[in-house]
Amino acid sequence: MTPNAITLEELTLNQDHLNRSRRRLLAMAAVPAVLLPATPAHAVLDWLAERAADNRRKRYGTVLDKMLVDAFYVLQEDGKKEGLVPALREAGYRLNGLNPDLLAMQKFIVNTGDMASADEKMRALVPDLDADPVAALYASAGRGRGNAVKAYKPALSGRLNRMYKQPLVFGQGRVEWYDRDLSFIEWSPQGRAVSLLLHAYQASTSLGVFLTRHSTVMFGTANARHVENSLRNSELAEFELRTL
Repeated sequence: MTPNAITLEELTLNQDHLNRSRRRLLAMAAVPAVLLPATPAHAVLDWLAERAADNRRKRYGTVLDKMLVDAFYVLQEDGKKEGLVPALREAGYRLNGLNPDLLAMQKFIVNTGDMASADEKMRALVPDLDADPVAALYASAGRGRGNAVKAYKPALSGRLNRMYKQPLVFGQGRVEWYDRDLSFIEWSPQGRAVSLLLHAYQASTSLGVFLTRHSTVMFGTANARHVENSLRNSELAEFELRTL
């Protein structure tokens, strides 16, 4: 036998070793991620959490009116959590979106059972300005920087709501009401629009019909100028309820 010759027995042993290695690799591939060693899994989760936090910080950095947004919105310094201020959370509101010129929140009102009941409830709605925590924070923020905040009747709210793209999910089994609540505009001492607060309602079919109030704060030059350019001064005067 030459020095480099391999016996049949050695060849069989090598083949068995390869087969065992192959089966071991296949078994590892089938192990769920949750059963893998903790350190790599935690590293991935930490990376995802930090990336999400970084995105929140960047998004907040694009906000055009942080002074106004800060009256409603809370972002922890590390960016790992965001939400609404305690007064709104306790009142049942939750954050629905933050953009450079918009802050959206919503509150579940009631499960009406069917659309007819939802429509009946909306027709019977009587806005209560003094019991609106969103309006209270909005008015306080506007007055706090030397501006005037005015409340407007539902008839004008319908027009204002339709002037802007609403951050709602539309589709079959959903109905919206734009002219059932008050609306609000913040005015500078020079009579220029600064921001606005709109309320809209939506009923959506699920296990019953869920009625939700959507409250949207809009700001930035484009939104403010759109108010001034679209509404006549006589309309604003006609539908003004009062200055807060």
